[in-house]
Amino acid sequence: MSVFAEQLCAYLDQSGLQFQQSDDGTAFQMCFDSDHGINRVLVLVSDDLLQILTYPPNKVVDRQRLSIAHAVVRANFGLRIGQFELDMDDGELRYRIAVPLSDQFPADETLDCLLPLGGAMIERYHPAFLSIIYGNEDVELAIKAAEL
Repeated sequence: MSVFAEQLCAYLDQSGLQFQQSDDGTAFQMCFDSDHGINRVLVLVSDDLLQILTYPPNKVVDRQRLSIAHAVVRANFGLRIGQFELDMDDGELRYRIAVPLSDQFPADETLDCLLPLGGAMIERYHPAFLSIIYGNEDVELAIKAAEL
């Protein structure tokens, strides 16, 4: 396990968060309750990059992927940290934050802000995504409503 992975493991232990770690020590998985179900968080750590991937509880159905891709582009515009991503092949939606690593790991205070950020962004935009998928709401209007 790398030094950065050890530091992340220590941070998660200290924070009291329940997590599962991959056998190679580079992936850490957690689950958090949200208003719309359970969000899965995957933290990947390597020698040069820390990624925090937050997944909402459901995938986007095939017939709505183009509309949600449009919504993702609108939602991402102007975001300062992280972005939504949509896999057009399987409908997986996620919020990704990537932090370059050099010679030191992010401070605990930084991780305290970054780890819940994906969940907060999903909570903010998920109702808009659902209204587009199930209510055929106009993409522009749904995203504008999420940003009020």
